[in-house]
Amino acid sequence: MRKKRYFKIAVMAWMVIVLAVSCGNINEPEPPGKLVTEIYIVQHGDVLWDIAATYMDKNTYGPREIREFYHGIIELNSETVFAGRVPGLILPGDRLQINYWVKE
Repeated sequence: MRKKRYFKIAVMAWMVIVLAVSCGNINEPEPPGKLVTEIYIVQHGDVLWDIAATYMDKNTYGPREIREFYHGIIELNSETVFAGRVPGLILPGDRLQINYWVKE
């Protein structure tokens, strides 16, 4: 008797999760902008915070905080540039992939 009740509860919980995931983006409109991806080649003397600030200024879709942009660059390049390296440590010649949004 208890097993049936737990099974029913588990099935109902699973259904709620499936419905929540499948309906999660119904009311969200498509962004009125375009995602731009650029490659920046690090030069001698570059600092990641300055690079983040430069590309954050190109982001015209909406306001972003510098820390969000900085960590976004690290996350986007975590398996390439920052693999096996301290996150945020850049070296001349590194090729950073950087994404930002522009209004259309």
